Formats: sequence, structure tokens, C-alpha cells
Amino acid sequence: MANPQTTEITSEVLYGAVLVEVSANADMSSAVDIGAANGIKLTEEMTISTLESDNAVDRDIVTEQKAMIEYDQLQMLNEEARAIMRGDLDTVVTTAGAEVADYEQTISAIWKENTFYKFDKTQSTGAVPTAISLEDSVGTFTLTTDYIITKNASDEWGVIIFSTAATTPANAVTVTYTYTPASSVDYYTGGKSELSYFYCRLTNTDENGKIVKWTTLGKCNISTGDEITFQKYNADDTRISVPVKIQVRQDITLDAGKQLLKRTVEAA
Repeated sequence: MANPQTTEITSEVLYGAVLVEVSANADMSSAVDIGAANGIKLTEEMTISTLESDNAVDRDIVTEQKAMIEYDQLQMLNEEARAIMRGDLDTVVTTAGAEVADYEQTISAIWKENTFYKFDKTQSTGAVPTAISLEDSVGTFTLTTDYIITKNASDEWGVIIFSTAATTPANAVTVTYTYTPASSVDYYTGGKSELSYFYCRLTNTDENGKIVKWTTLGKCNISTGDEITFQKYNADDTRISVPVKIQVRQDITLDAGKQLLKRTVEAA
């Protein structure tokens, strides 16, 4: 019987699935989870060229390096992620619905001061919600003194709460506002040529809490359009998956050796 030749070091093994996020920003701020997907794959691609010499040993060098991220998207209707990935390639036309007055959103206790909290609900026009007020169990906050209404890097409306005599992070905050949602949205495409660039992060967390992240340093763009294969009505799994391919190219404005991908290992 053959004998083992080595011992598996389990702390050096990757386990399980991965979270995929996209962001319009290089620092991955306001990252959006693409949601459920199958067959998620990250591939580093290299073009190797041989330098030949008549009187010396030939040698190989890397002349091109890029990466591909591929998966079958189950949540095709994750419009927040699609908007980041497709950008201005599509034209979105929204039809407004009925106004929702005095909607209440809760920012849980132990909130962080000077941190952006986006509104759960949005106006169909993209404008800031109206009749905004903030309060906790002690009292009502004052605009500009205790909080401000602003946008984040992803152009989303929300609030930033300050540390003042009226605010206490230990108390939950109720945000009340009025908004008009969309009743329908039309997504047009065709006739535009410019692809939007974005960034990706893949995060793998094992059962012991060890985290490995792959973050794109180079700019990403989609490399294929939608391919939708509909299912048989009585199939065991009627969910429709859409193949997604993302190309990552080196950003030559960054330092050499740090232009494509970054892998981060965080100990449990």
C-alpha cells in the first residue's frame, strides 16, 4: 500500500464560497453585493513571450497580464449592481408612482458618528426625499447642528449624524421622510459605445473566521452582454441565471507590481 508523502496544512487551504462586490470607486467605498451566483471564478491570465538569442539561452518574460471574473448571475434584477457595471451604456426611464408620506427608517443603537447612513427608500426622480426629520427617545435632532443631509460617492442620499449634546449613539434613531417611488422603470440599450469602468472585490470567509480578499487594482469592465436562457415551466430549479464576464486590465498609472490585483489574508 502506498504511503502518504506529505501532510495537509489546513490553515493554508481555501474553503467554501465567495462574496462578490462591485464599486464605482477604486477604494471600494459604497460597494454593492451582486447577490446569489453560481460558478464564480477568478482567473489570472498571462501572455508569456520568449526572448530568443543566437548565442545565449532563451528566456521568457510576461508581456501582458490581466484577469477575468466570471459567474452565472442569479439576481439579474439587482439593478444597483447592474448600474455600476453597465454605467452609461444603458438609458433608464422611470415612471413615478404614488407618494409615501412619513416613512420611518431606523438607524440601530450604537450607531457611528460622522458616518453616512443612506435612505432605505428613494425618490423616482433621484431627488432628495422631503419632510426629513430625525429623533431618538430623548428628542428631535436639529438639521446642520446634529446632522446633515448629503450624498455618498455612489450618488445616494442619506444622513450623517454628529456627536452633539442632543445625540447619543446608544439610542436608536428614527428617520422620517416622504418619498415618491417608481411605479415602473424602462431600461433601454443600444447605440452607445463607451463602457463604464468599475472595481471588484471577492471575499472568502472560512468557518474559523479567516478572511481572504481579492481586490481589483486595475479597472474592470463587462466583456459580454446579457445572455438569458429561460427555463422549462416545471424544471426542478426554475431560476434563470445570466452569464457575466468581467475583464480586469492593469492600471499602468499605479506602481509596477501593484497594477492588477491585491490579495489580502486576515487572520481569524
